[in-house]
Amino acid sequence: MLQNYLKIALRNLIKNPVYSFINIMGLAVGMAASIMIMLWVLDEFSYDTFHQKKDQVYRVMRNFKESETKTWTSSSQGGLLGDYLRKNIPEIKRVTLTDWENPIALAYQDKALKKTVMGVEPDFLDIFSFEAVKGSLKTAFKDPKSIILTESTAKALFGDEEPINKIVRYYGKYDLKVSAVLKDYPKHSRFAFEALVPMKFLDSIGWTFYGWSSNNYQIYVELDPKANLAAVNAKIKNIYTAQEKKDSNGDIFLYPLTKSRLYGRFENGVPVGGRIENVQLFSIIASFVLLIACINFMNLSTARSEKRAREVGIRKTSGAMRSGLISQFLGESLILAFLGLLVAIGLVELSLPWFNNLVEKQLNLELAQPIYWAAALGIVIITGVLAGSYPAFYLSAFNPVTVLKGTMRVGRSASIPRKVLVVLQFSFSIALIISTLLVYQQVQFAKNQPLGYNQENLMYFSMEGDAANHWQTLRNEIMATGVAENVYCTSSVPGSSGGSNGWGFNWRGRRPEQANQVFEFMRVSYDFLKTTGVQLVAGRDFSPAFPGDTSRAVIINESAVKTLGFKNPIGETITRGDADNPYYERYTVVGVVKNFSYGSPYEVTDPMFINLTVQGGNMSTMVVRLKGNQAASASLEKIQHIYQKYGRDVPFDHHFMDTDFERRFQAEQQLGALAFTFGGLAIFISCLGLFGLASFMAEQRRKEIGVRKVLGATVTNLWGLLSKDFVVLVVISFLIASPLAYYYMNQWLQKYTIRIEIGWVVFAAAGTIALGVTLITVSYQAIRAAQADPVRSLKSE
Repeated sequence: MLQNYLKIALRNLIKNPVYSFINIMGLAVGMAASIMIMLWVLDEFSYDTFHQKKDQVYRVMRNFKESETKTWTSSSQGGLLGDYLRKNIPEIKRVTLTDWENPIALAYQDKALKKTVMGVEPDFLDIFSFEAVKGSLKTAFKDPKSIILTESTAKALFGDEEPINKIVRYYGKYDLKVSAVLKDYPKHSRFAFEALVPMKFLDSIGWTFYGWSSNNYQIYVELDPKANLAAVNAKIKNIYTAQEKKDSNGDIFLYPLTKSRLYGRFENGVPVGGRIENVQLFSIIASFVLLIACINFMNLSTARSEKRAREVGIRKTSGAMRSGLISQFLGESLILAFLGLLVAIGLVELSLPWFNNLVEKQLNLELAQPIYWAAALGIVIITGVLAGSYPAFYLSAFNPVTVLKGTMRVGRSASIPRKVLVVLQFSFSIALIISTLLVYQQVQFAKNQPLGYNQENLMYFSMEGDAANHWQTLRNEIMATGVAENVYCTSSVPGSSGGSNGWGFNWRGRRPEQANQVFEFMRVSYDFLKTTGVQLVAGRDFSPAFPGDTSRAVIINESAVKTLGFKNPIGETITRGDADNPYYERYTVVGVVKNFSYGSPYEVTDPMFINLTVQGGNMSTMVVRLKGNQAASASLEKIQHIYQKYGRDVPFDHHFMDTDFERRFQAEQQLGALAFTFGGLAIFISCLGLFGLASFMAEQRRKEIGVRKVLGATVTNLWGLLSKDFVVLVVISFLIASPLAYYYMNQWLQKYTIRIEIGWVVFAAAGTIALGVTLITVSYQAIRAAQADPVRSLKSE
């Protein structure tokens, strides 16, 4: 019996090659798209799961209440909090303070590389499951002047040499001994470090500040498995308030490591999602793309029902049970699904390099793993049953007497399910087109916002080693070469979010609710405005003619003027702390600048203080405006030559601001590219189905077409007759998709302060695209049928 079913299925495939190709290719493309998306989804869910204690590891978070209506959440913590948790909270087994991951120069002999380095405490190696391939993690930080490298970093620095006990030059200034080498850990980790150094070493060189209000560190803890998380959070909530006594703000809590990546977005102190939204979105897209492929199969199978009606009638009169016919048709669909899977695997293998480049991952289809084949079998069964169930039940229900008499006619009502399925297909496709266009509009809208500074020929580089101590000499020598229009040094560059901020300020007219108002800080040298092109709107620039500028003079932006409430801010003073406090600060406003982009390009510019610093400090970045009439490569070569006189054992790590600016839109552009890609695949699959349906409809109505041609109908008349049904279905799909896309995209846009207004043009464009693609797909079959010789179709009558 099974052998006969298989023979019949194969005969039908060979007998109808066009329909077989459309079915197999539609299923294959749908499966391939779904497989790639699910590989991406599984990778997202696998982050940090390789840590053995992952369910006991938490990150310490802090809710900071800036005003009655605004609370922001941060993982930045004061340096003393870690030690307090270690000594006073018994439910916490281990605590590690970690510095931020920073690109630092590491050198060995004549080789200098920029690697991501993180400072950690010893418990870090017990809390997280990193494996040593050389050396011992138990004693790795016994010597404060030690460094742990990953395998890749050790290979890059030492080649085939034994790395243990080798001396690495750190930051061009400090010698550290390699104490251990870590096995390269999985890429799906929240960490991206390539080397670890002990916090005690950073402390010894003056790079740490362990105050309660420093906010320079992240803290991870290992919680006792028997501890109650809610009880621990209640116990630690008000630690900052208890320790700082006054001017304190911030309730701390423990947040699971396993949620940190996917559920990392907070609004007013409450987790509201994050990357999980994209995971859910593309899981839905994967499901719908596969569903569209299944719909094609259903449509084509039921549309060709009359072709197989006589076969069903003969089998039933020969004693076949309906259950046997259902099994047969389901079996045929499973065979098609399996063939589709084989094609899909080939498509995935061909497409993965492109897809990996798009999503910036290293996804692989592990065909040697049995679990992948088990999953593939599951996809075949689900797809085969889903695609074949409706045709199987529909075909097996035919009345054999009616079929064999030749009196069976498929009425108008029989085509309703097919039309509903086509509408469902195109509704989803049009919604994706609208979404893609809106994502593109939002990105372009943000890109076209005034930056407030001129990016052209503006580059910067970090200063390490002795270069940071000689930055003024370095600046003067660069200017002397004639390659630069202007140069200045800074703690952070425009367009970045790497600066610092603070609160607890006082000023004339401050309202009580502004006690915790946050201000951004940027420290700069002379010539900041000349170099960047940031526009001064009131007061003056910093100048050597005013020696007092070096002691707390400040330039503020327009957002700060609005927040402070000054009608004429020049000469106003802003203080922080008590006058008898050694850290008391007093600022005098000497200038006001227009807002310029700093941080997210989708957010309104925050209030900002710009301080003059000429003593070095954390002035670790030099910004250069290159002359536009000289070759950039030659100019960079001259700057590098000068830099490396002072920055020995450190690479020249330079960046252009316009390139960095483009990277700030990467997440949204990636989202748009994925929506466009899979929306395009959904339309392609839908068009395959339309092509098949149009072919079937033209064949079904060929005698009608012949009669109409004989009576004088033109090709245009017949094209309109055959196309109008599909046009109506697309219009209905558009009317369904538009409000749904508007609702969900409006929700997506709400997370951006600077955002577009959704206009009708996007919907008109999406409708036009869908209609145009439909007409192109259907027209081939319609015109082909309209141009056919009517004698052939009528000669049998």
